[in-house]
Formats: sequence, C-alpha cells, structure tokens
Amino acid sequence: MENYTKGDTKKVYDPPLLSVDGAVEMRVANGSKLRNLLGFAFSSMEDEKVRHITWFGTGDAISKTISCVEILKRKSKNLHQITQIGVLRVEDYWEPIKEGLDTLKVNTNTPVISVLLSKDPLDTRHPGYQAPGNSTVKWAGVSSVRPSFNQTQEHSAAVRQVKNAASRTKRPRSDNTQKSGKKRDSKKGATS
Repeated sequence: MENYTKGDTKKVYDPPLLSVDGAVEMRVANGSKLRNLLGFAFSSMEDEKVRHITWFGTGDAISKTISCVEILKRKSKNLHQITQIGVLRVEDYWEPIKEGLDTLKVNTNTPVISVLLSKDPLDTRHPGYQAPGNSTVKWAGVSSVRPSFNQTQEHSAAVRQVKNAASRTKRPRSDNTQKSGKKRDSKKGATS
C-alpha cells in the first residue's frame, strides 16, 4: 500500500437505519457505559414531548444495544418496538501515487442493529414489530406453558421408580473378593 494514499470514505447502511422525526437517537459504542446510556434514555422518556427513541449499535456493541433496549422496555411499560438488522458497509477509496495504477476500493462489512421504541402504535405489518408486553419469544413446536409443581413432582417420582427398578434387577457384586479367592482390602487396594 506504499503506492497509495487514502482517499474518500463512504458509509452505507443496508437497509437504512430506522429513524423518526423528533426521536431521541442513542448510538451505542463498545465502550459505552450502560448506566450512562440508560440514565439519559430514562430521563428522555419521562418527558411527555418525547414519543420515540431509536437505538443503534454496530459490531461488538450489538449485544450492549439489545441489553439497553430490553432494560428500558422492562422499566418503561407499553413501548412498541421495531427491530431491524443489517450491514454497515464502509467503502474506502485509495488513490494511486504512481501513474499507471488504478484507484482501489476496499469494502468492510459490519453487522448493525437498529431498534425503534415508541409510546405510540407503530406499523404492525413490519417484520420486526413487537407489541408492548410481548417480550416472550414463541418458537414453533415449543410449548410456552411451564409444568405445574405437581407435574414436576410426579415426573421426579416416576424417574425415581424407574431408577429403583433398574437397580434391583442387577446382581449384587462382591467388591471384597478377587477371582483368586483372596480377600481384597478395599481401602488400600492390596490383597491379603
């Protein structure tokens, strides 16, 4: 790269980040402190004029962004949510110093998450929409109903019965004798 100098840099979000006019924007970096982010978000959401808040995180900050959103949703009830994931494509252009060389374009793709939280209803047809109070994820084929305490006790009792029945059918082993007929000291492993 000694024959090139760095030129322009373009950042392209694919798809574009979620944004609403008048929304508070929270850009989460990997080094951001949760208490600082959430403190500002809580104080902003207490204001009646603020109806929307958007959260953005890229790369290693995605998990921190999700944590902030979930904590805010739990503390501030009745928030509608739209989540969108995508890619931040950074296009770096390198200009040649010597003649005869072409301009280089280097693309770097970084995952990005964008979350819009709103006190007002949002578009329910959006694939990333989540209604207020709907924080449980329902997977296909998985029951979301937890067994009752009595069902758990019955299951445990059935497992114990099977284990007891299996242990009774085994022949008792004598650990104190070897094939030669000599007694074995079980503590030391020596024979007498």
